[in-house]
Amino acid sequence: MTIIKLHKITKEFESECTQLKVSSQQLDLVASNEESLLHAANEPTSVPYGIFSEGKMVGFILFDNEIYKDGYYWILRFMIDERYQRMGYGKAAIEEVIKMLSARVDCKQIRVSHIPHNMAANKLYKHLGFIETGELEGNGDIILAYCV
Repeated sequence: MTIIKLHKITKEFESECTQLKVSSQQLDLVASNEESLLHAANEPTSVPYGIFSEGKMVGFILFDNEIYKDGYYWILRFMIDERYQRMGYGKAAIEEVIKMLSARVDCKQIRVSHIPHNMAANKLYKHLGFIETGELEGNGDIILAYCV
């Protein structure tokens, strides 16, 4: 079992966070962490977290800390640094977010989306209990939902 901890990204962790990178083949699949931190700074309901294992940041996740206007909680951004992929950190991080959000009384559903050709993300989310809603975001991203 892979053990991770989520820590809010503060000024102290920003540099470490922006140094995390996906492989060159994955660059079109996720936004950069710089973009994600900017998004979080402009969206008060979103909170960025570093994914840590043994004191080292291995990934990044951004999700709603309040129910979004559409009635769902959203996982907005998610990445694992290329050096730490396929070690269980992604699965453990999503499970931790599900646990955190499911504990909220108003949480009935958690949503996430991904670029259509990101089959690794699709497989991971489905393995964790997310199902495709049949809906697409305005940019064509596939929306999946986890029912609490």
